[in-house]
Amino acid sequence: MGLRATYRVQRWTGWLLLIALLIGCGGEGAATADGRKEVRVYLLLISTKQVEFYQWAEQTYEEAHPDTDIIIEQFPGSSLKDFEIKLRLRFSSGQAPDVFGAPEAVAAEYARLGLLEPAPDYIERIVQEKALNAMARTAPYIDGTCYGVTNASVWQALYYNKDMFREAGLDPEVPPRSWLEYRDFARRLTVDTDGDGKTDRYGLASQITASMFENLLVQNGGSLLDPAEEKAAFDSPKGIEALEFMTNLLVRDGSALISQGFEYQNEFLAGKVAMIEGSSVSLAFIEGKYSFELGIAPLPAGLKDTQLVAGTDVVVFGAGSPEQRQRAWRFIKWFTDTPQTARWAAETGYLPVRASAMNEPVLAAKLDQHPGLRAAFEQLDRAMPQPKAKGWYAGRDILEREAIEPVLRGRMEPAEALHAAAAKVNAELAGD
Repeated sequence: MGLRATYRVQRWTGWLLLIALLIGCGGEGAATADGRKEVRVYLLLISTKQVEFYQWAEQTYEEAHPDTDIIIEQFPGSSLKDFEIKLRLRFSSGQAPDVFGAPEAVAAEYARLGLLEPAPDYIERIVQEKALNAMARTAPYIDGTCYGVTNASVWQALYYNKDMFREAGLDPEVPPRSWLEYRDFARRLTVDTDGDGKTDRYGLASQITASMFENLLVQNGGSLLDPAEEKAAFDSPKGIEALEFMTNLLVRDGSALISQGFEYQNEFLAGKVAMIEGSSVSLAFIEGKYSFELGIAPLPAGLKDTQLVAGTDVVVFGAGSPEQRQRAWRFIKWFTDTPQTARWAAETGYLPVRASAMNEPVLAAKLDQHPGLRAAFEQLDRAMPQPKAKGWYAGRDILEREAIEPVLRGRMEPAEALHAAAAKVNAELAGD
């Protein structure tokens, strides 16, 4: 069966890139005219690479399981937030899909509403014994209960134009490794080619999202929330320092271009930007489109050699029959087996969630093609997951909207903005 909706590029918003599979069951499962049982998969696909992979997965699985009809339904909206709203509406109207995707913070909300069924024992054993790292192993757990298998996690890295590094007298094999080097490189890579006083090439380009701040925060030794995940902690002195650095890097130095949506990637491909911070989606977007020597490296490190990366889950809903749940789990187990997750990582850039996938030829070839990818993957061994606290899904939007954007737009100072946003996030966490 083909994809049920036309692909549209969606707006990417940092950790909301993290796509997972969650399983819901709505009865015995509808049957097709030829007697096959349907398993409906409802997804937000943000790149053509993901669309192509799911087309392959749908066809391949059905060939091996002729009693099952996998139906891929692509979400027709414009963002992952819209997707989550539409998902709620589908549940409230009794049209919940069998399988759908969401970040782990959203999965946590559904689990606490009693809508998710804990994973079978054999699925939990896969999580404990096969996961690539601690992040992939803990992501499916909500309040101590395993609800599925991590399907995919996003990573972030520094993409850079090695040709421009050479022009600026920088070693193309030695990207910036610290915050100070990051600012210095961005300045040196910023060029007024015709001397008219206008910047023709920027050292760095970025979107206004929470993800860069989050990475800088944890690199500086800070945290988004307190250990109990009951109050905001991002307005600490370490958080203020992180946002100050981000403001200097992106605004005050005059060496960065702030763009909307995916435009920063287009500017990078057009040779108007020397460096971008990109996710796995960025790699899928630029692959085969650049005409320069591409470099990929871990993000420059702060006080702590770590970064914030959220894992994502696969979960089953308990409203359907045991037979339908069994069909759904059978598909999920197949989907996250080593050959499939290796292919998923190689084609889309997402982190492979099984350790064994790293040795699969299809992924090994990709890592050989881009040696910097291996270092980007390895840094995730030290990654911190997104909080799963009730209210943080909305709280993260508050952080971006009420603090990061007004500071980068010059409307507020970092300390003032972070303290104001923290008060609103605390109210959200408290359920006020």
